[in-house]
Amino acid sequence: MLVFLHTARVHVETFSRIARAVDDEIPVRHEVQESLLAAAVAAGAITESVRSATAAAVQALASDGARVIVCTCSTLGGVAEAVLVPGCVVMRIDRPMAEQAVASGRRIIVLAALQSTFQPTVALLHQVASDARRSIDVVEALCERAWRLFERGDHPGYLGEIARTIEATALPGDLVLLAQASMAPAADLVRHLGIPVLSSPRSGVEAAVSRYRSHHVGAVPRGRG
Repeated sequence: MLVFLHTARVHVETFSRIARAVDDEIPVRHEVQESLLAAAVAAGAITESVRSATAAAVQALASDGARVIVCTCSTLGGVAEAVLVPGCVVMRIDRPMAEQAVASGRRIIVLAALQSTFQPTVALLHQVASDARRSIDVVEALCERAWRLFERGDHPGYLGEIARTIEATALPGDLVLLAQASMAPAADLVRHLGIPVLSSPRSGVEAAVSRYRSHHVGAVPRGRG
């Protein structure tokens, strides 16, 4: 089973749709644990209790039959990815996006609606760049009003704020990286700028499906012949 670990219920529909489009034969489950992100935001950092709770969530999903687990929360993705579970692949949704951003060779504008998202996202970019032996220029841009709108359920307002931040921040030649999966639809609002905008859902799901296929095939016992 391919399991998505979310910290907001709004992601369930989005990732269900993408997973069906990529491969509608893979069994998919969604686990929503809003308290994980809420605890990190309240503490202003990834505390040991947040790490422990995230690890417990991942381990419980693996015990319940998950073969691939994808954490769709950018703040907690690195924490989840670090959990070692025998017989199970644990991924963060934004790694494929980060790899694409680093390979672009452009200045990377990282947009986030939560301050807590910057540290893990920027750390991931630098890790990917180091592994690829590339030098990167990263600029952080906080969409200050956006998260309050998201929490109120005003998704058009949320996406509009993100689009306005992109227009005010990005320059020709830049690449914009939307650090949170919920930001992805904002890319459609700024197509007229001609600036590449990367988001994590589609590329992350495609990578997860690929890992599931290879993991699943490798786990199938060979018949005697």
